[in-house]
Amino acid sequence: MSAAPFGVVGSTIRTRSGHYLDLLNPRPEQIDIKDIAGALSKICRFGGQIERFYSVAQHSLHCAQVAELWYPGRLDVRRAVLMHDAAEAYIGDIVKPLKCLLDKVEMIESLIEGAIATRFGIDFTSSFDEVRRIDQGMLIAERDALFSRGDGQKWTGEDLARIPDLHIESLEPHNAEIAFLYAADILDIR
Repeated sequence: MSAAPFGVVGSTIRTRSGHYLDLLNPRPEQIDIKDIAGALSKICRFGGQIERFYSVAQHSLHCAQVAELWYPGRLDVRRAVLMHDAAEAYIGDIVKPLKCLLDKVEMIESLIEGAIATRFGIDFTSSFDEVRRIDQGMLIAERDALFSRGDGQKWTGEDLARIPDLHIESLEPHNAEIAFLYAADILDIR
C-alpha cells in the first residue's frame, strides 16, 4: 500500500474559514460565502494568460449585471449566474481544454455545485440556459477586452453568442471580494 501524497488530508482542501471540504463528498455546511468570495477574487481568468489581472469574482459580478439587463425581474438568474463559477473557489479555474482532458473534474465540480446549491437555495437547473448564454457571451466580450492583440482566430460558437457591451476596469482582489460579498448579500446569498 502506497503512502498518501505529501501535504494532503484525504481528498479534502482547507478553506480560509477553517473548514476541510471533501472534494469527493462536499457537504453544504462546509460551504461559506466568504471562502467563495475570497478565493474567486484571487483566481485570474484565462489561466492568467491576459495582460492584466481580472478575477473570476469580477467575471461573476459582470455576469450578474448582464443578467439584470437581459432578464429583468429574474432574480433566480441573477443568483445562479453570480454563483455559476463558485465551485472554482474549491477546485480553481481550470482552463477549458485541460478540463476536457481530466477525467474526474466535471464530476467533482458537479458535487461541489450541488452542495453550493443546497447551501444557498440556488436552482442552477431552471436557469441553466440563461446562465450559459450570459457566460458564453461574456467569454467573448472578455477575450476582446483583455487580450490586447487580436489574432483573428474564431472561437467555437462565437458567432452564435450574444455578446454584451463590456468595459473592464480591473479590481484588486480585496475590492473584488468586497463587491462580490455585497452582490451576494443583495441577492440574499449568505
